Amino acid sequence: MLTTALSLALLAPALPFAAAPVAAQQPDSSQVDVAVTSTGKQDAVYRVAVTNRTEAPTELTVRQSVPDGASVVSTSPAPGLGGSPGPGSPSELVWPVRLGPFESTTVTATFKPSGTASLSGAACAYAGWNGQPVDCSATVWTPERAAVVAPVAAVPWWRQWWVPAVTVLLAVAVVVVARYGWPRAAARLAALTDRGRAGVAVVTALVLLTGLGVLAVALAVPRLAAAGAATHRMPASGWHGPTASGGIGVPLRDSTFEFTTYRFVCAPSGGGQRCTAVVGITNFGPVPEHWHGSLQRLSSTGADRLGTDAIATRVANGGRDIFDAPVVPGHRLVAQLVWSIPATAVPTTVELRSGAFAQGVRVSP
Repeated sequence: MLTTALSLALLAPALPFAAAPVAAQQPDSSQVDVAVTSTGKQDAVYRVAVTNRTEAPTELTVRQSVPDGASVVSTSPAPGLGGSPGPGSPSELVWPVRLGPFESTTVTATFKPSGTASLSGAACAYAGWNGQPVDCSATVWTPERAAVVAPVAAVPWWRQWWVPAVTVLLAVAVVVVARYGWPRAAARLAALTDRGRAGVAVVTALVLLTGLGVLAVALAVPRLAAAGAATHRMPASGWHGPTASGGIGVPLRDSTFEFTTYRFVCAPSGGGQRCTAVVGITNFGPVPEHWHGSLQRLSSTGADRLGTDAIATRVANGGRDIFDAPVVPGHRLVAQLVWSIPATAVPTTVELRSGAFAQGVRVSP
């Protein structure tokens, strides 16, 4: 027995050794890169490149939203479970991806637009199947043959059609009065009494003032109408800054923050709905700045405008309070925002704000 044990001990170094497989790691935003590009003339061809920047393999799920008003023409490779370009086209395409160390892969989707407008599309890579988004990217596809319509500049007042017309009429009136009417008018004025001359002066002044008033109104009415329309478009909340609006995948600037909504989805939860938006926030300011969950709101038909669900948002972000730390300058934060709304409510607008007094941005999900 002892001889057998010693023999095995001596033979152990010569026995083949099977290495244990390396488990795929759970990446973070610094370890995975997602880049979306678009090409194509009549159909939009989106390419989503995903890169693993670590020394360990990683398992990801790539989710690409189908642009509004577009239908899926083809994909490469075929989507996995949860995304299929079948009849009716889904709202998003889903690919499970496994990448080795420092490995990259590209998935492609082709969409046919319903019209000639540009299409905005976004894609995100998630850790595992139901994990958190680790990186996202977006791009806007524009048809190559679509004509770019330049904005029409406002015509200055001195180039309006009525300016030369009024000038010509005044010149003609001056010539006629000087040639034919002024001698008789001067003779009649000389024959008038002081009281009569004063009356003529008053009537002349009234005529001139009336003409100037009509001219001022003609110039002011278009500007007042434009100002009234702009005031009507202003939202009820927010004190300063312009209001930007767009769809999924469109970068929107609000003060020093730039917001990009990459994904929006609602699912039944406890007799209601939970709507989740994947949002990227970049701070272009010189100092770190906070943002606040109560200012990130969802408007729905049949429900009040609500701020984020604090507990659900924290759970969706792996237990992190994404509003606790400020967003540092030049850094892009990718986070999930969650709202709890009634089952019958239909989401209409996502409102994102950098601060309490900012106008914010509006996203149509």
